[in-house]
Amino acid sequence: MSFVVVCVFTCLHVYLFSQTAFLSYSPIVDSIEGVTHALRTTEYDDRNEQFQQIAKALGIRRPRNHTFSRVNFEYAVMSKRKLTWFVEQGYVTGWDDARFPTVRGVVRRGINITALRSFMYEQGASRAVVNMVWHKFWALNKKEIDINAKRYMAIGATDRVTLIITNGPSVESFSFKETAYHPKDPAMGTRGIRIANKVLLETVDVKDVTVGEEIVLLRWGVVKLTKVEGAALVGEFLPDGDFKKAKLKLSWLADVPENTPVVLYEFDHLVTKAKLEEEDKFEDYINHTTMATTKVTGDAGLKTLQEHDIIQLERRGYYRVDRPYVHSGKPLELFMIPDGKAKSMGGQEGQLAHH
Repeated sequence: MSFVVVCVFTCLHVYLFSQTAFLSYSPIVDSIEGVTHALRTTEYDDRNEQFQQIAKALGIRRPRNHTFSRVNFEYAVMSKRKLTWFVEQGYVTGWDDARFPTVRGVVRRGINITALRSFMYEQGASRAVVNMVWHKFWALNKKEIDINAKRYMAIGATDRVTLIITNGPSVESFSFKETAYHPKDPAMGTRGIRIANKVLLETVDVKDVTVGEEIVLLRWGVVKLTKVEGAALVGEFLPDGDFKKAKLKLSWLADVPENTPVVLYEFDHLVTKAKLEEEDKFEDYINHTTMATTKVTGDAGLKTLQEHDIIQLERRGYYRVDRPYVHSGKPLELFMIPDGKAKSMGGQEGQLAHH
């Protein structure tokens, strides 16, 4: 007899079941449809004998019961009843909310399906209850998404500094520089980035710079700072500048009209306690600040992105496109994807904890 199973990922658990009625745990349906192994979590151990007795009494083929433990995550609830409560109380927007530990939720957050499968395969079918940590889950995902994540740059929409490059090309010249979409994979191609004599830098990046210091504008070149004029910096582009000599290597953006308005979304855990015990009321550990937004300005190439594209904003992190750019009133919306590290890359800290 052939092995007939259907695999479904629900709340990060694997269930093997017949096409129509696994959730009823019907030994009759399982027997008729050819299910050879009925897999379920340990809380249903007391049903196994009943399952077998019904099949035996009816004289039908008896599928084998195989029990495994639930996969729990720290700072999360996995029960469908409890997750329903979050939806009904309005703490989330629905079952595909990026803060939810459902498949739809983590996919919307930016999980790669290959990474999700790899994670589940690593768990095996042990009966020992485990409490997984999210940073390992997202670190595995990073290995997959980094391979194809195109690189772009973005600067804070308000907290920024202007750098005037005295020998840089004028805005009217529409000058471009070719740069690789992915520095480790030239096969992904190149794109043109605007260069101009006025560029935008993150305030936090240049708060301690001094006159005479050389800085690197990533994907462009070296600039030597010559003076400070009010809130602006002034510098000279060095065509033969030494990248290794410069201490600061900064993301930047030409100050041009075609730049893309972007809203970045960050998310936090729904509960504040790492491991909820049986006697705990999860309602007592609700995290009331689980989403934050930041407005940034990105380069013009971001306007070409489509929903579900995954990119890296250099020195900020990985992001999934939740809504493509429509117009200035409907900017590009990007969901931050954790990378498994405690701090964001490049020192560009967000508003919430980096996880």
